[in-house]
Amino acid sequence: MSFHPRMYASVHGFQPLHRLRSLDLGQMAVDYWHVQCETQAGGRYVSMHPRFVLLLDGRKLSLARNRHDIPRPCAAAYIPAGLELWGQTNRPGPLRHLDIHLPLKRLKELTGHGVPLDRPVFLPDLEGLDALAQVLIGECRAPSRARRHAAMLAQALILEVLHRSPPVAGTATNNGTARPGPWLTILRAHVFENMDRRIPVERLAELAGMSRTHFNRIFRHETGLSPYQWVMDIRIGHAKALLRKGVPFVEVASITGFADQAHFNRAFKAATGLAPGLWIKEHTGTAPDPNLQDNRS
Repeated sequence: MSFHPRMYASVHGFQPLHRLRSLDLGQMAVDYWHVQCETQAGGRYVSMHPRFVLLLDGRKLSLARNRHDIPRPCAAAYIPAGLELWGQTNRPGPLRHLDIHLPLKRLKELTGHGVPLDRPVFLPDLEGLDALAQVLIGECRAPSRARRHAAMLAQALILEVLHRSPPVAGTATNNGTARPGPWLTILRAHVFENMDRRIPVERLAELAGMSRTHFNRIFRHETGLSPYQWVMDIRIGHAKALLRKGVPFVEVASITGFADQAHFNRAFKAATGLAPGLWIKEHTGTAPDPNLQDNRS
């Protein structure tokens, strides 16, 4: 079922350079705008649904809750449903921006509990999100049949904008460290969907909407692991679940993305301290079926 966003605006100083390009993703809608801005172009906006806005090409929009508030220059924003905002461009010229609309219920499903959705988020710059936005713009210009891929791109942008919002009281863990960013959900899903193949760090950084350098730094800060170690932990964790079910070692190696059984055996022992066969015996109380594994394990 298609989702049709409801938005009201009173704007001035904008002239379309190209027709609006829209992408229907079922429970999400993506709009790509390319307009010419006059000096002090702007207006008043309110949407009945949550909305995410990303401005491309280094452009910014000064946003305020009313005419008398001090405006905040931002390159990306999350705007809660029903919140009225006043906006004005920072300079005349062409402006490209991407809008993502979705129902609040769907947004809650994506973010889970503990993410505040009743306050706006204003980001002063994109910090790598523009690369991800450009890929999604390509889908708006020439929609493909890979709607699921486009939806994942939009979800990654949504989660990253919310993740970069200023911290809110009560979002720390018991040991005082920040909770991992919600964009990890997208990355974890990608790992499970592609576990049987190589998963390059560059791809993870792209999904997170960051440069590789920035991604490596943020990722280690959030998880305490390198991206490679994190992916390996997921692989080994899934391998343990398969071993408990009695899946043959060679199949486990293939499913979890190792080159062969020998490679799997080495990685598993390095991670757990035990060869797969000994691990099964210790954790299930039974010896593995010799027909299901390599006796060298």
